[in-house]
Amino acid sequence: MYEKQPFAKYRKQAGLTLELAAEKFGVDRTTIIRWEKGDPMIPLKRLEDAKKYLGASVQELRPDLFEAS
Repeated sequence: MYEKQPFAKYRKQAGLTLELAAEKFGVDRTTIIRWEKGDPMIPLKRLEDAKKYLGASVQELRPDLFEAS
């Protein structure tokens, strides 16, 4: 089983507020909140930015992509 909301953990570890994360990702604050709830999880097109700003791997941010079927 994987952690469903890793985005919040890595955002906080990176020292980013909701507002700063929203600014860096070019989205509004409510989008960051939704990503943190995992509904939806961070989109694939945002993973490169997430790796850069949060210092986490794709597998850490989207473990669902690595699940065995």
